Amino acid sequence: MRISFANDYSEGCLPEILENLSKTNFEQIGGYGLDLYSKSAIEKIGQLLGAGPDQVDVHFTAGGTQANLIVISHVLKPFAGVLSASEGHIATHESAAIEATGHKVIMLNADPYTGKLDAPTLATFLAEYWANPESEHSPFPGMIYFSNATEYGTHYSAQEISAIRDVADKYDIPIFIDGARLGTALAAEPEKLRFNQLIDLVDVFTIGGTKNGALSGEAIVFTNRKENYADRFRWTLKQRGGMLAKGRLLGIQFDTLFTDNLYFRAAQHANQMADLLRAGLKQRNVKFWTETKTNQLFILITPELKQLLLQEFIFLDWLIPSKQQLSELGIEESDQNYHVVRLVTSWATQSEWVDQFLDRWDDFANL
Repeated sequence: MRISFANDYSEGCLPEILENLSKTNFEQIGGYGLDLYSKSAIEKIGQLLGAGPDQVDVHFTAGGTQANLIVISHVLKPFAGVLSASEGHIATHESAAIEATGHKVIMLNADPYTGKLDAPTLATFLAEYWANPESEHSPFPGMIYFSNATEYGTHYSAQEISAIRDVADKYDIPIFIDGARLGTALAAEPEKLRFNQLIDLVDVFTIGGTKNGALSGEAIVFTNRKENYADRFRWTLKQRGGMLAKGRLLGIQFDTLFTDNLYFRAAQHANQMADLLRAGLKQRNVKFWTETKTNQLFILITPELKQLLLQEFIFLDWLIPSKQQLSELGIEESDQNYHVVRLVTSWATQSEWVDQFLDRWDDFANL
């Protein structure tokens, strides 16, 4: 069986989650996210955020695309769109789910190597939009969306989000962070962004369970920092098919994840395995598409070496760089072709798998 570095959700779930699901299997408890385990998970998340009474609203749903669709459709008015980097998940990998709700994804150019949306880009777009005397003929920019960690494995600092917050406040727009990989983003450089800072920086964010050791599930957190965007959210959650009758399945998982720091320990392990892989590849003078500190690595590789490695490992093609991009990365024009591929580690990745990958890299590179 080939070892997978394709994503961080190939394995089932953390053993602690499986154990707790099994232990509670015959308990008869309420449904629809109102059970004691869901309430316990919500309380733990609130405590970690340092939230006061009624300061946050937390809801659980099954998956990331579903969470994005439900949050965006709930917050936006019918004529509004959502601002996103052109590389953003809602713009590239959700099969027009947002547009299907009647809301346009308004794509803005982001750094092609980091995938980050920045404050100056947002400020320029919004200033130009509102300078138009007929702005009502274009979709209303009703929300700012970005992923942390990004689709390119980079992560935002509190300072970067604060700059975006300043722009959002100027135009009275909420910020929504897609936290499908929030754990690895926070674990990458804990001193640059702390979990409890999110309560003051953004209006709503998700905590990804699917990609951080859960069987499935995302927690949706409304911070209520300025406006109660969570008002009547359970109605939207139900209407959009996001409310599980067996809400315990999500509540137990998140209650487990936020016990004994398990959520962050799982993310730290994924990042540590990526660090091992990153260090080994750098020792072999491999070029990186972008510098990351999370569990996603993007490397340049020849098509020939890629095909040899794919015989024993699973990873994803990402893009084929242009000659100009290769030059920017320090690879001058030559007869050699390169592809960019993505390697991802997870809570379950074993160091032995990393060693095997690097050993086979050496074997094939020397052919």
